[in-house]
Amino acid sequence: MLAHSQQGQGSPAFVLLHFLGGSHRTWFPTLPYLDEHHYCVALNTPGFGDAAEVPGYSVSAMADQVDATIRALGLTQCIVVGHSMTGKVALVLASRRPEYLAGLILVAPSPPTPQPMSDADRDSQRAYTKTRFQAEDFVDQASAHPLPEAIREVAIADAQRVNLVAWRAWVDRGSREDWSERLGVLDCPTLLICGADDQQVPGADEQRRTTLAHLPNHRVEIIPGAGHLMPLQTPQALSRLMLDFAQEIVQAAHVD
Repeated sequence: MLAHSQQGQGSPAFVLLHFLGGSHRTWFPTLPYLDEHHYCVALNTPGFGDAAEVPGYSVSAMADQVDATIRALGLTQCIVVGHSMTGKVALVLASRRPEYLAGLILVAPSPPTPQPMSDADRDSQRAYTKTRFQAEDFVDQASAHPLPEAIREVAIADAQRVNLVAWRAWVDRGSREDWSERLGVLDCPTLLICGADDQQVPGADEQRRTTLAHLPNHRVEIIPGAGHLMPLQTPQALSRLMLDFAQEIVQAAHVD
């Protein structure tokens, strides 16, 4: 079972996955807006946070471990929330059509196709060695706008705790994996959330062409003034969209 935090109560549960360089702590600013109504489990994916020494860095291997953790926790109805790197992981997990999956939320997701990235940017990420300066630059570039200082420090600390083997596995392999021919059409309800100022992953139009081509039962929301790190930067706006989506799923289940 992956290391995780858990709090709150209510169904469906939110299973929260983090971005490259993050951890379960990525969701700490957002959790207080969610846990009054929903049980929340924030995971550390292999190589990051409290799972820094856990192996298994391919997209499929990460999906395996998320699935095993959900089953070990005995969750029977949950919304899997993938952020950036783990958006791709969440898609692959959803393609297995697990019985517990009530819905999918993709927050600034890496697409199922190879992630568009210049050679220079990929070389820069590969050269990361966890220095304080590099971690600061990584967090500041991703957030696009300044984070509150205390939250920024948490993100920097997480970025310095990463297992560099896992980090480089994503840069060189995971981000390049192409799942577009393997996903098929997934009918689970899906919410895709973009930050209006996010320069790290494809925007809403490109996501519609790639990611959402597999997810006909979807809607897209854009948070104004948000960069890539929405769980840290715009937790209230993000949580409001997540809660509304969960309520729609509950209401649909009652109708059925």
